[in-house]
Amino acid sequence: MSALRARRSGEPDETGAVAIVVALLAVVMFGCAALAVDISSLAMERQRLHDHVDSAAHAGAFELPASGTSAKTWAVTMAKTQDAGMTPDTELFCVVASTGASRQVASGQIPATCDPGTYSSSQVRCNTKICSIPCPVTARCNTITVSDSKVVDFDFAPVIGRDEGSTGSVSSSACRGSCGETLPNPMDIVFMADRTTSMAEDDREDMQAAIIDSLGVMDPTLHYVAFGAMHKSKATSSCATAATTASDGPKGGKWIAIDFSNDYKANRDAPISSSSKLVTGVRCMPNGAVPGLSTGSYGTHLASALKGASRYLLGLDPNNLGSLPKRPGTAKKVLIFETDGQPDELLEEGSTSITSSGDIGAGRNSYGNGKGKKGCDNLTAVAEQAKARGVTVLVIGFGDARSASCEKPGGRTPRSPWVRDYLAAAASPTPSGTPSKADSDCSTSAERVAENKDGDYFYCAASGTELGPIFATAVNAVTESIKLIQMP
Repeated sequence: MSALRARRSGEPDETGAVAIVVALLAVVMFGCAALAVDISSLAMERQRLHDHVDSAAHAGAFELPASGTSAKTWAVTMAKTQDAGMTPDTELFCVVASTGASRQVASGQIPATCDPGTYSSSQVRCNTKICSIPCPVTARCNTITVSDSKVVDFDFAPVIGRDEGSTGSVSSSACRGSCGETLPNPMDIVFMADRTTSMAEDDREDMQAAIIDSLGVMDPTLHYVAFGAMHKSKATSSCATAATTASDGPKGGKWIAIDFSNDYKANRDAPISSSSKLVTGVRCMPNGAVPGLSTGSYGTHLASALKGASRYLLGLDPNNLGSLPKRPGTAKKVLIFETDGQPDELLEEGSTSITSSGDIGAGRNSYGNGKGKKGCDNLTAVAEQAKARGVTVLVIGFGDARSASCEKPGGRTPRSPWVRDYLAAAASPTPSGTPSKADSDCSTSAERVAENKDGDYFYCAASGTELGPIFATAVNAVTESIKLIQMP
């Protein structure tokens, strides 16, 4: 036993070395654990930041295309509401479809989808589906990108010399409208445009151009478009939308001058066809003056025009949808109704029931005779029936329609009820079910901007130059969406 003890006592003592190794390993293990905890924290902050810029971009997109300035302001406001330390950058874009093997801008979608104004091709970025074009705040933009980064303080990593880490730049883009796609679902669309003599020539011409431009976002394989004018049309050899004659009377002619058409473009990405019957018919449309009659001609039959358009759209009056190629799914019925007038109707007859054929009129409008109010009531009665049958009605109140009363004032101060309230009531409710309404008389630019971006289906315009973006906004509104997109 003494020899064994002697041999063991001669061995080197390794207790200290093991302690050192354990200590070193503990430092490494603690460092790894610290890094794991802090890297996990950094990843969580990056995800949180991503959620914040998603929300900020979505909030900003609600203001598009009406106001790029407001879009940027609301995006920043939303970001800071979620994290006061955020300092986001914002950029605006016009996003349209990409076309061809060389990935070029589908120019036919400008200005219907959005309108960036003048731009350089070097600024455009395209992938196989969409192209993004930088868009100034003064233009009609449909997309906002919000970007930010954040420095995150580490809790444990400082023991190994790392005090902080960065999330890196995080960005999110939100687009409102068709967003580089054509309208996604099959639709039957009827335009009913006021060309009565109260429309100034230049305003009417601007309206015609706006309607044609709005075709740029449509796909002729999915979207069939018809056109009617107020008052009625009687085709000639040179113009499908020519006005009626004195011998026709107020009931002569047709409310829908151009049947449903799919010839306005060769395909989704093609330019608008100048030889299309639809395009040429809209372009040649004269004002509604009837030779041999007074300046006002046949007046403004609001309810009868809406009834005629609705009956045609729903097939209660004959239409030509059965002769066009069948499309997948069930087509959405859309009626876009534009007017600048209060009801003043030569006809005083007919039924508001859209199941009953024939025109309707409340009679000539004068102060105190109640016929102007009756004309307004007839409009909403017809509209309610159309909407109940699934028609989405979009209404544009133009010019005097913004401030006119239902009755003619006869030299007195106009008084309620107001035409604009009836026009708004005629429009469909929002997708959430909120009724469309006129928030003001749209007398100022700020009021018109607010009205046209409030998310409902009633719009207003003061001049022909404002009709272009409004028709485009109305057409895009039927997509009913704001979505996050991956930019090219």
